[in-house]
Amino acid sequence: MFEGIRSFLTPSPKRSEADEKLDLALSNARHLDHYFFFPDQADADRAAHLIKERGWTVESVTLNAEVEKVQLQARQPGPIENLNSLQTELDLFADEFNGEYDGWQVPGVTEDL
Repeated sequence: MFEGIRSFLTPSPKRSEADEKLDLALSNARHLDHYFFFPDQADADRAAHLIKERGWTVESVTLNAEVEKVQLQARQPGPIENLNSLQTELDLFADEFNGEYDGWQVPGVTEDL
């Protein structure tokens, strides 16, 4: 009885429109692009090799002059599952090559969110 009253008196936080769009994009995603930064080309090349062994494609490896690091963009085929644990795994992966994982996007959908 009190559980119903408690839930009525403590409203759950409303999700933002951007969060709802991200959820929808993820649920319909056929691919996910992941971004990494590495201090030099050799580290980026070694990471790219292992990414390809996962069955992912390397979309680009470019020098990002703004941060003075090599940016690697990798495409993961869908469906996308367990994104939180994947992000943790990719953080650790980037660390192995002195790099950093910079996040993900659903290609053609979430660039402006």
